Amino acid sequence: MNEIHFRLDLNLLRVLVAIYREGQLNRAAAALHITPSAISHALKRLREHFNDPLFERDNRRMRPTVLCEKMLPEMQELLARMTSLVERSQDFQPIRSLRTFRLGIPEAIEAELFPVVYRKLVKLAPNCRFESIAIPHAQLADTLLQRHADLAIDVALPIGSPVQQRPLSQEPFVVLRRDSNKEQLTVNSYLASRHIAVSSRARGTVLEDYLLRELGVERQLAVRVQSYQTAASLCASSNALLTLPERIADRLVTQFPLRKWPVPLPIADTRLQLYWHDAHSADPGLQWLLNKVTAVLSPAIKKP
Repeated sequence: MNEIHFRLDLNLLRVLVAIYREGQLNRAAAALHITPSAISHALKRLREHFNDPLFERDNRRMRPTVLCEKMLPEMQELLARMTSLVERSQDFQPIRSLRTFRLGIPEAIEAELFPVVYRKLVKLAPNCRFESIAIPHAQLADTLLQRHADLAIDVALPIGSPVQQRPLSQEPFVVLRRDSNKEQLTVNSYLASRHIAVSSRARGTVLEDYLLRELGVERQLAVRVQSYQTAASLCASSNALLTLPERIADRLVTQFPLRKWPVPLPIADTRLQLYWHDAHSADPGLQWLLNKVTAVLSPAIKKP
């Protein structure tokens, strides 16, 4: 393979990754800011080069072939590392940068974390744009690799290399109950009550229930919602209990007729981690963002 051919193939790999990621030729063209005919022409050349159809139509989507599925994970990381290599040689000057930074933050804790982060970052990089997005846990690695998010803030997850992580904060859980109920909260009353769960996921066990199961106990869930704001409103107008991180509880008791109680069981603290992809670790802009978010949030969130 001569040098010219090699360069062309590297450019075409971006097309291959875009089709794989978007699932449609038109959407891949839009993502790369090129015409659909250019995408079709590139796909034809890729098929000839690999001697494989690479994608087959399945209704409205382009489904990857076995060969394509086998190649794509390493190919995506290769392209990400190439991009990072170019970025490494460029200085990041926050005061002049026009870059868009995306932070993956669960909806349940976005109201607590993003305003704090944004107020600090926008002072340091006034021309940058900052966005908060939700990332399903199953898509965390791919989202960070594809730079759909630069970093993510979430609870401790069982995820390893090439996703990197660092501890951000930890704080205890507490319980909120409507203020009119003055009775002492005990283990028996906690387990006999109905509870409100908060999660941005459509299904799956929430963190508090995992921790309670480690103690050999189960609680009775009455309702599941997406935000602590909604949960607090429900808690204030019912007998249901809301178990949540203390910092969030401290804000909610100023907005709703609620009273804060210690959890009457020895459950572990909630821990937040900062996540990013190793392929982009050398990017000066990402390093700046990681350091600033850590500096802002670590002291802002209570620690035991």
